Amino acid sequence: MFNLSSSPEAAASHIAAVDLGSNSFHMIVARWDNGQLTLLDRLREPVRLGFGLQADGSLSRDASERALACLERFGECLRAYPSRSVRIVGTKTLRSINDAGEFIAAAEARLGHPVEIISGDEEARLIYLGVAQAIAPTQGNRIVMDIGGGSTEVILGEGMTPRLKESLNMGCVAITKQFFSDGKVSEKAVTKALIACLQELQPVKDEFIERGWQQVLGASGSIKAVAKVCEANAWSDGIITAASLDKIIARYLDQGKLDLDMPGLSDDRKPVFLGGAIVLRALFEALQLKEMIAADWALREGLLFDQKGRLENHDIRQASVDALAQRFHVNMEKAAAVEQTALHLLAQVASAWQLTARDANKLLGWAARLYQVGLDIAHNDYHKHSAYIVQNVDLAGCSRAEQSQLAALVLAHRKRFPAKNFPLDNNDLVHLAILLRLAAIFHRGRIKDGLPEIALQVEHKKIHLLLPQTWLQQHPLTQADLETEQRHLGDIGYRLEIAGH
Repeated sequence: MFNLSSSPEAAASHIAAVDLGSNSFHMIVARWDNGQLTLLDRLREPVRLGFGLQADGSLSRDASERALACLERFGECLRAYPSRSVRIVGTKTLRSINDAGEFIAAAEARLGHPVEIISGDEEARLIYLGVAQAIAPTQGNRIVMDIGGGSTEVILGEGMTPRLKESLNMGCVAITKQFFSDGKVSEKAVTKALIACLQELQPVKDEFIERGWQQVLGASGSIKAVAKVCEANAWSDGIITAASLDKIIARYLDQGKLDLDMPGLSDDRKPVFLGGAIVLRALFEALQLKEMIAADWALREGLLFDQKGRLENHDIRQASVDALAQRFHVNMEKAAAVEQTALHLLAQVASAWQLTARDANKLLGWAARLYQVGLDIAHNDYHKHSAYIVQNVDLAGCSRAEQSQLAALVLAHRKRFPAKNFPLDNNDLVHLAILLRLAAIFHRGRIKDGLPEIALQVEHKKIHLLLPQTWLQQHPLTQADLETEQRHLGDIGYRLEIAGH
């Protein structure tokens, strides 16, 4: 989430990433030197969060307590780092909880840093980024698969760029919970589980097959565990095939239970290993795979590289915003003018309103570029259409919370302040909304002679706007809009004073 409040943060040479998955929680810490990441520490705990997801969408007390105890341990390491150097994301199970707010607040208190819930599309992008950094690309397309606890991501890409991404509702915890909750393994249950996975793949498999690929890579715990079992049983040198997966499933059928000892299989992977193997077998069948190589890096390493890019101003979110603006035919000349004015106003009041330059500039600038996207649908109430698009479209690099902040600004840029649909308790976001509203007013129409020098001063909820008196007289529409804005801001307790000189 965007950190808008200014606070002194020490320079950091270390970065950390935490993946709150449905099966395991992972933490990884790294240092970068001369453009290279050096991994310093890894922690993994099999929290099994997905097993605690109830039918009503709530999280069981046991699962919540296990998770928070783990995060307390992670927090001992992470609290020493500045927030800009730490990225913590939640995936499928946290996406599925009806109201994750209470759990997220408790998690953040233990970690000392914000927690983001990311979409399946964003999860897939980060997985591909991590794998692409670990294994040098070959010529042509590569397909990357990651079997998590609650979801499976399938990504087709070329080089370092993902081209087609899907997040599917099947994972090692989810399949185990649905078909093997009693710990018994039967041919009937295995068949049902395999069919359920094939049904999940049915709507998406053809597009992947049509595009084709030259390399097949797998990532994360389930796939790496299968590769280790294949090697330990001398079925291959770690390369996964459909035949080796059939041998794994056959062993479970022979014994009839989940609690099965197998060479190469760790104790903490046992409870969910069959579920992951069945998902992988379905992937092989549906996508007609011949063999797969397991990659060492995945989501958390992707997080590290993504965070490194943000710190070095190579932010994928900027490209996502620009692509969305282009997709909905935004008038970029006007958007750029509004952005320039909004950032000019921000520079004058950032200190008084205690707004941090880095994130506030980005969020305000991106809102200025996107507030017009709804015009492609209809002019009437276009700000509502714009907010809906920004909230619900897949914006690569953005978490749900970041998109919500961006959508709130877009919604609030005109007319009455949307008090019912805006977090008015977030003073920093309210302040950015006010700046965007003022910038939009100054660019409502085309002003041929350009804008005058605009001076803005603030003191808590008092806003003083100073403009040349002659310019105000020559632009009666802008003056009328500013007078209307006085009433709108008054509705939320702010006082806008307009003075000429």
